[in-house]
Amino acid sequence: MPPRRKRVCRVCHQGYKPDYKDVDSLKQFVNRRGKILSRRLTHMCAKHQRWLAEEIDRARKVALLPYEEGP
Repeated sequence: MPPRRKRVCRVCHQGYKPDYKDVDSLKQFVNRRGKILSRRLTHMCAKHQRWLAEEIDRARKVALLPYEEGP
């Protein structure tokens, strides 16, 4: 079995941090129902995952992103 590749945080590696006004970038971290994706799926370190959740919450508060879609 080949050795596993170490995951690298997207934000640490690329240096790009979208803010709450950049809705198109934030939508890739939210599923169809409006829930924030986990660290395993977003490939972010804990620090940037917390930051991402905060930015998504800000975008929701100013009605740029929905809280949760219905069934």
